[in-house]
Amino acid sequence: MGGLAMKMGEAVTVYISYRMSLGEKARTIGFIIKNFCGYIGADKDLSIISEQHCFHYLNAHGVREGVATTYWFSIYAALNGFFMWAVARRYMTVNPLPKDKPAEPDDFVPYIYSNVELKLIFETALTYRKRFNIEYPEVIQAMLKLTYCLGLRPGETTHLVIDDIRLQDGIVHIRETKFYKSRIVPFGEEVSRMLEDYLLWRSEIALRRCVSDNHLFIDKRGNPVQLSSFQQAFRLIREKAGIHRSDTAYSDVRLQDLRHTFATNRVAQWYKEGKDVQALLPVLSTYLGHSNLDSTAVYISFTNQLLDEAGKRFQTYAAL
Repeated sequence: MGGLAMKMGEAVTVYISYRMSLGEKARTIGFIIKNFCGYIGADKDLSIISEQHCFHYLNAHGVREGVATTYWFSIYAALNGFFMWAVARRYMTVNPLPKDKPAEPDDFVPYIYSNVELKLIFETALTYRKRFNIEYPEVIQAMLKLTYCLGLRPGETTHLVIDDIRLQDGIVHIRETKFYKSRIVPFGEEVSRMLEDYLLWRSEIALRRCVSDNHLFIDKRGNPVQLSSFQQAFRLIREKAGIHRSDTAYSDVRLQDLRHTFATNRVAQWYKEGKDVQALLPVLSTYLGHSNLDSTAVYISFTNQLLDEAGKRFQTYAAL
């Protein structure tokens, strides 16, 4: 029995709408499938997609120095869901993905920045690009500091509006994030002073340029800084600062690693202060906006500092 004809572009639109109707944001899935659509051609029929097409696309986007990365498997999973959906609706007769998959890479270990590296990142943000830049260096620096100091997801930082900041109460309202939940994130005096200075600077810029947008972080056109622009700025800052991984991980240091560094440093500080870390982990989980402790555990890397503080705690208990 033959399949029903459908163009690639139409199928992608319908499939993403279907996934979103299930309550998913489908951002990553949508990004991958739309890119694949561009590779195949939006006007091409689904029936022309072959295993060879998939093989070349996976290798072009998911292989680094001859080794399949974690992203290879993310692409595979996204396309597999799309093809299974298409086959079930008879838009395709078979799933064209290759059956043989490479060995999965070891679990990715986030990079934990040292205090020296954090300071260098924040300083370099003001000088990473002097000309032809639509972003204010002061804005990028404030975004980086807030992302680290509050352990935010980079996307949460870019979505903040002025009304989310309550200086008098010392809290930031994070709205409708990864798990469709909002949360309140408290901050201390140092962050309060940083935000106060930034808001004063922003108000002067907004007044001078007649900016009416309520977004906390704006570019020179008065538009909110997009996540892609924030990530690109970080890559340029990373390069100028000369901060790179020395291991064989498939990815270099990332913007997201600021959040991992926050979580790891927070736990290390609790150990140093003699706090009951096990009792406080649920607090950290809530603060980070996680739905369970397993998600939080992924963010905590066993650095030498953390192991040292944990060892000291064990020695104290052993001596009792």
